[in-house]
Amino acid sequence: MESSSLLSEQQLFLKGKRVLVTALDLEQSEHRGIATYSKALISLLRNAGAEVWLLTQFDPPKKSSGLNRLPKITQEVIHSSKVLSQLSTGSKDRRVLFRGKIPFAQKLSKIPELMELIIEWIRRPRRYPKRKINKILINNLFDNPNLRNERLGYLKNVDGLLCARNIYKASLIATLLRNHTKVSIDLDGFDIFITTCPLSLKPFNVPVFIQTIHDVIPLEYDQHDDNGLQFGRRLQACLSSRRIYVSSSTAYKFRNQIDLPTFSNQRIKTQIPREAREEVLVQPPSLNFPKWLTSDSKVIADLKPVSYLLRDQGQLTPFKYLLFNSSVEARKNLLFLVKAYVESNVSKEGIRLCVTGKLKQDSYSKAVKEIVKNEKGILLTGYIDESTKLDLYLNAMALVSPSLVEGFGIPVLDAACLGMPAIVSSCDSHNEIQSILDFERYVHSIDTVNTREWATAIESVVGLSSNNHSPEKEREKRICRYAEKVCFFEQKFQEDLKKLIN
Repeated sequence: MESSSLLSEQQLFLKGKRVLVTALDLEQSEHRGIATYSKALISLLRNAGAEVWLLTQFDPPKKSSGLNRLPKITQEVIHSSKVLSQLSTGSKDRRVLFRGKIPFAQKLSKIPELMELIIEWIRRPRRYPKRKINKILINNLFDNPNLRNERLGYLKNVDGLLCARNIYKASLIATLLRNHTKVSIDLDGFDIFITTCPLSLKPFNVPVFIQTIHDVIPLEYDQHDDNGLQFGRRLQACLSSRRIYVSSSTAYKFRNQIDLPTFSNQRIKTQIPREAREEVLVQPPSLNFPKWLTSDSKVIADLKPVSYLLRDQGQLTPFKYLLFNSSVEARKNLLFLVKAYVESNVSKEGIRLCVTGKLKQDSYSKAVKEIVKNEKGILLTGYIDESTKLDLYLNAMALVSPSLVEGFGIPVLDAACLGMPAIVSSCDSHNEIQSILDFERYVHSIDTVNTREWATAIESVVGLSSNNHSPEKEREKRICRYAEKVCFFEQKFQEDLKKLIN
């Protein structure tokens, strides 16, 4: 949602500055969590007047494909097309292959990928000099079809791409070596470098280096896909940079589990006082409303659902379903939620449980599939686009989020900004969201030990929502409230980011 019109000239504190942002999570096949944060950060940096660039590891070779036989300008057009195509489709996140506890049979099935990783391990770059980094100027891509791809919508706020082949893979491999050495990169010409997640990178020739820390979950939850050693070293790499925490909970955990004098043999030396090197920045909510709908806060109209899931004879009826909008993995606690939903018996009233997120090829997702076979009230949508996500939020009775642990919880923030009831687990980050503004009216925190308590909460929310006889008025109410709250969070983020940079 655009808010540049609300920014005065005094708020353009990054005017004339060139800022580079990492694109690792924008390169994945699913845009969730950190990718959502990345898009918000890019938009807010642009609104603050910055010239924004993205650092991508997508950089297909020109010589091996024969492109070097074409004129240079033509080479650049084709190279840009290939990079944008990779960004639009995404790649499989192979960080899971570094995990130590993969069953033997599963390891065998992954031999081709493991062999490819071994080759990458041997040939990995240790340093990225300026001459080995390709540039793509987005403004030079006249009438380019890739820029009209919904998945690449964030590029409207991006001036250019830096292409450093396999830089993220190289940095991940470096964290597993006995002698951990960060991957260096020459960023001459940039004023600020911001990573959207912890990375083992050492930038040169850039005055300000900031790393974003979302959580320490791979350290405290062994069922997480990330390798503990690898992630611990990625977090350790943040000690020498300024830091953004997405929540106070994450800041507390980082300081107690990573930022200790005994964690490293030598203290980090810096002239910047600690309190000036880190800030908790709460990201803005993530829903994308049409500009015409929210351009005038005094004139808010209804936004009828257009998704195939909610249209006439669709699989869902507006305000007749609960929404679970998270990836499907053990820590999200979906099996617990499913059990609570069944116990509540709300399916007999026609209330469904809508689960977004792509199922994986693991035992947890298989268990979810088995339960859904016998529970017709549960709908698995798979990965959804932004338009469908907006429809699902505007027409849901409530959001349900029983996560065992979260770094922040953007789905809960989205629900609270809409004024939609949210039944959430009692993890610290959810409680933190509950304490913002008037969110305690909408965010109901419950322990995840007893499914019966969740079943009761679900029954209560369904009972209260059944009194709403006007879907149109409820959607208008949510849209109006969201437009107000998003402005608050965007302005607060800008103010806190200014403190960190200055």
